[in-house]
Amino acid sequence: MEKSANGSTRDLLLDTGITLIGTVGSRQASARAVEDASGVPHGSVRHHFGGQSGFLAALVEHVFSADRAAEGESTQEVIVRWLGTDRVRTRARYELMLLATRDEDLRHVIVGHRERYVDGLVYGGLTRTEARQLVAALDGLVLDALLRNSDGTDSDHDPTTLLRAFR
Repeated sequence: MEKSANGSTRDLLLDTGITLIGTVGSRQASARAVEDASGVPHGSVRHHFGGQSGFLAALVEHVFSADRAAEGESTQEVIVRWLGTDRVRTRARYELMLLATRDEDLRHVIVGHRERYVDGLVYGGLTRTEARQLVAALDGLVLDALLRNSDGTDSDHDPTTLLRAFR
């Protein structure tokens, strides 16, 4: 049985799930496909997550935890990371968000994580409405960069102008 870098089969399944969803999409990233790609026995997703819905909720937690800005990391640096070294994870995040538009439970999990970003912006001085609009606008900027195959370093995807609009 394979293990992830930290030795956990659970984390290996999550990392593999993110990679599959971010490369081949959610339709091809079934529990069995994730188990096969991870080199773990069939039934491991059910054992560790209780089934597909628990696995998807854990994937959301896994993605959003890694998406947060590191200490001292600017919004520009986060976007460049999302579109560069974390590009597959970013595509997986948007795949999961699309799934959540049709899955009530998953939607609540994702909205909860997005509200953490909003809360941070409200703490920084924006109104809740402004903070939600800024999160949505940044999503649009990142999605556009993904569609245009940008790495986020071009001026079209620099969030500075967008961020200024909310000050």
